[in-house]
Amino acid sequence: MKQPYPKNTKNCFLTLLAFVSVSFLYGQEYRTIDGTGNNLANPTWGAVEEDQLRMMPSEFADGIGEPAGDDRPNPRTISNVIFSQPDALPDPMGLSDYAWVFGQLIDHDITLVPNNADERMDISVPLGDPVFDPLGTGFLSLKMSRSKYNPNTGHLLNHPREYPNEITAFIDGSMVYGSDEYRASWLRSFRDGKLRTSTGDLLPYNTVSGELGSIQDLLAPPMDNENPYNSKLFVAGDVRANENPLLTTLHTLFVREHNRLCDELKADNPDWDDEMLYQRARKILGGIIQAITYEEWLPTMGLRIPPYTGYDSSVNPGIMNVFSVAAFRFGHTLLNGTILRMDNDGSTMPVGNLSLRNAFFNPAAIQEMGDIYSYLVGMGVQVQQSFDAKVIDDIRNFLFGPPGQGGLDLAAININRGRDRGLPDYNSIRKAIGKAPISDFSELCRDEDLNERLRDLYENNVDNIDAWVGLLAEDRIRDDALFGESVMAILEDQFRKLRDGDRFYYENDPDLTIEEKEEIKNTTLADVIMRNSSVDYMQGNVFVAEERVVTSYAANDLPVLGMSVYPNPVTSNFYLQLDLEEDGLAQVQITNMMGQVMTNRAVQVRNGENIIPMSVNADLAGGIYQVGVSLNGKYGVKKLVVSH
Repeated sequence: MKQPYPKNTKNCFLTLLAFVSVSFLYGQEYRTIDGTGNNLANPTWGAVEEDQLRMMPSEFADGIGEPAGDDRPNPRTISNVIFSQPDALPDPMGLSDYAWVFGQLIDHDITLVPNNADERMDISVPLGDPVFDPLGTGFLSLKMSRSKYNPNTGHLLNHPREYPNEITAFIDGSMVYGSDEYRASWLRSFRDGKLRTSTGDLLPYNTVSGELGSIQDLLAPPMDNENPYNSKLFVAGDVRANENPLLTTLHTLFVREHNRLCDELKADNPDWDDEMLYQRARKILGGIIQAITYEEWLPTMGLRIPPYTGYDSSVNPGIMNVFSVAAFRFGHTLLNGTILRMDNDGSTMPVGNLSLRNAFFNPAAIQEMGDIYSYLVGMGVQVQQSFDAKVIDDIRNFLFGPPGQGGLDLAAININRGRDRGLPDYNSIRKAIGKAPISDFSELCRDEDLNERLRDLYENNVDNIDAWVGLLAEDRIRDDALFGESVMAILEDQFRKLRDGDRFYYENDPDLTIEEKEEIKNTTLADVIMRNSSVDYMQGNVFVAEERVVTSYAANDLPVLGMSVYPNPVTSNFYLQLDLEEDGLAQVQITNMMGQVMTNRAVQVRNGENIIPMSVNADLAGGIYQVGVSLNGKYGVKKLVVSH
């Protein structure tokens, strides 16, 4: 429903501009590419170039724009003392690599503040750093530029630096379509509403024909690239799409889904032209991404946002500085050092797995596979790393290259970035979000050793802890939640505003029918994967890792049952789904990772789909278990994550 004109005549002209800027086609209203006009009274809210919001006042050293933290420890020193992770620390919730990769995709849909190459803020390497200064020169540094800021800010005490968001803030699929008209047009085929692709149904390259073998198109939209040996890149709606092959894989997946929707729409509406097909598919795909975010991804991580009650025009959906600089950088602690490339049968592809340190800005990692399905399979199998104050070496010592050859430390950069952007200290953030500040380092978390190392680093000043450091050090708020209470509060606030302040949120969009909204709401990421790839099986909730046991069964010539369990993780009750070709008495067991049987029951099953209600004993400890089913010589096993 259209919002009425505001009674305040001061806003009437802005309202008129909003109506002019919003795209209309055949009587239906669509989002603008740059996000303008979403809010009729405040048409720039959430739009490109809108300054990021501050949940609390900035704390620049001079109150204007000079970096904070002169009295804090060196960022690389903090990284070495706190964030070093020599061993794997798998997520106790059993969440898969999809959790962090989809998070990165959403990050690239809603927030981008580029660097200003002309304003450096390099990080000094401590004397004798074992990785970056093993010879003890004492003159080395890690390159870093400051964030690009709004030139109309940063001149007065009451007008400090602010940072424009260079993409739309809305969860609108801008990483697929772009946030400006030029990029959006370049990505389109202008045939049947579809987006451009290259051979193998991959993303188009930045070449004249969009194919790898063509000459480079100097007018192609720019893409980020930290690889000096490669100039031919995939082009997508967001400049960061080539950062790693798992991210590129999801970009590719959603481009395929857009084109599939176009085929479906054209079959149902043969009289629709290219523009109508493109805009309608864009509207539906944006809704699917929103549904996966709010119905699947966030809940699996334990983020509980109040139920949707409708669009609220008073809510500004803009991205908060503390969200983009600190809280939403939680994914950096979840990465694995190995990217699995798996065949459908659970075996490693002949080319082998890929080290993350060799995958940055490396489109060849996609090219050599010829498709994305091996990455889609691998992401669902591997358990991500734990949310904690630990970061693997691949991004702490080898980010974008080896030490001495461009290698950087992402943990140190995150700490430095918070100081660059005037982010207040950890305790100030807690106060701003309504949490009690800590008065002693012993209150930070249950890890006494971590608390003491932080006490020594920050010289017993609990009010000087860098934001990102403190947020990651917090204990998880619950066993079935990924985050501590501060990160949880910031993410809940931001994602609620992104939903409630979006006039085009799919559940509010009057151009979508009730049936379309229900179909969108029930679409999972597994659905999108299965209908756009050659993956032959995907667990119902891809954000929970599940082992592929086909290979081990095949080695023993044991046929495999089609089965799934949901919801997963589970607190008490769950369902076991069996897709069978015969009747019989199935034996169902729940075992722990030591092989001890926790539950054993016989269930009468029939040919076809069987939905079997199951329960978890209240005295069963939280952790990872396996649900095994045997029937007439056939077997199936699924991982089950229990959280109380």
